[in-house]
Amino acid sequence: MRQALEIMRRINTHSLRWLGVIVPLSFWSLWIVARTLVWGQPISWPATLLELLLISAGAILFANWVALNLEQGEAEIRRRSEHLEALREAALALTTELDLAKVLQRVVDLSRTLVDARYGALAVFAPDNHTVESFYVSGMSEDAHPMPANLPSGVGLLGVLSDSDRPIRLSDIGADARAIGFPPGHPPMRTLLGVPILSKGRRFGNLYLTDKRVISPSAGTVNGEFTLEDQDLLAMFATQAAIAIENAQLYQENQQIAVLRERERIGMDLHDGVIQSIYAIGLLLDDARHRIDSAPQQSSEVMAAAIRGLNEVILDIRNYIQNLRPQRFQNRNVKQGLEELVREIHTDTLLSVDLEVDGQAANACSARQADEFLHVAQEALTNVRKHADATTVRLQFGFKQGMLQLTVEDNGAGLTKSHKAYGHGNGLRNMRNRARALHGEFRLEAAGTRGIRVVVTAPIEKRNA
Repeated sequence: MRQALEIMRRINTHSLRWLGVIVPLSFWSLWIVARTLVWGQPISWPATLLELLLISAGAILFANWVALNLEQGEAEIRRRSEHLEALREAALALTTELDLAKVLQRVVDLSRTLVDARYGALAVFAPDNHTVESFYVSGMSEDAHPMPANLPSGVGLLGVLSDSDRPIRLSDIGADARAIGFPPGHPPMRTLLGVPILSKGRRFGNLYLTDKRVISPSAGTVNGEFTLEDQDLLAMFATQAAIAIENAQLYQENQQIAVLRERERIGMDLHDGVIQSIYAIGLLLDDARHRIDSAPQQSSEVMAAAIRGLNEVILDIRNYIQNLRPQRFQNRNVKQGLEELVREIHTDTLLSVDLEVDGQAANACSARQADEFLHVAQEALTNVRKHADATTVRLQFGFKQGMLQLTVEDNGAGLTKSHKAYGHGNGLRNMRNRARALHGEFRLEAAGTRGIRVVVTAPIEKRNA
């Protein structure tokens, strides 16, 4: 396609040259005919030949001048189009990578290709804009020119861009008064083009390109000088590079946040699930230890229950290792889970437990919500065991003003003592986080003159039909 367009362009330019000569000569011929036939003027052949020569020479010169200017304009447009296409391809290439180190290396590689530079470098600066945190190079062989042990310090010409946001373009690095020379083993360099990488007032780094290469018809690729067009092109690319670097940094930060959140979730699930289960198993084994002589049959049953509990804990830990959710409340709705917790309380303690579950509310509660509600209930009951000195506890699950609500209320030591105990561990924080995960509300309040009440309220989730 490009070859076809080039052939058509040449045909048009060739035709223009001929038309530039034929059209003036045609009008001149018409003038000669009109002057002879209409006005009856005799033809003077010497004067006519002189006119012909002058008009032909002028037409040829003018036609060639116009065609030459058109060709130069077309070449300029073609060159700029190629540069813009290269810029577009380079920008698109950056969007395919999200690893920050790879993006930075790709920036310097693409920039060197974009302006036909022999060498390229990207200095990433610390917040002070002078200390170099990392340095990426392109075009230099590690064997022929090993990197120095210490990174560049950002002084000399490398530091010029740090003090100003304006590009720098030099035809001879050594002749500039700001240059401080190269370290041992550094390849010789003459021309320099540098631009800052900026976005929204923030500096990501500086791009440095050296030794411009140009193609000579007689000598092939030779050293040249960077042009203003190269500078503008590199500045546009630096803007695209800043966006790509910013995207990579944001992606990296989001990945780190996701890891931290997952760690927090696993820690919360371990505390609310595995640790609480182990605590309950400890109570069972402690009870069996005290009754093993007086009631061996009951102690044997308690130890069997403890073994079953340990097997569930092992399964939960295995699921955590495999990045799965804990098994404790899987495949149980909120009513089944609360009934299981009540049975454990009856088995492990002398507490009197009252459970009230609204069937419609239980059916409206999604599996995800049930998991969160049940972990809150488990944590609240564990705290009643540990801190409340209570004799009775009441669990309610139902609707409250069109929302789902779980209430765990005891008649124990009261808000001051229990709240202080809650605050020393992860339980209170975990219950708040689970309420937040439900897009709901968590409250810890006094229950009458004695006791404490834990309340979690959450909106009903919409389900797909």
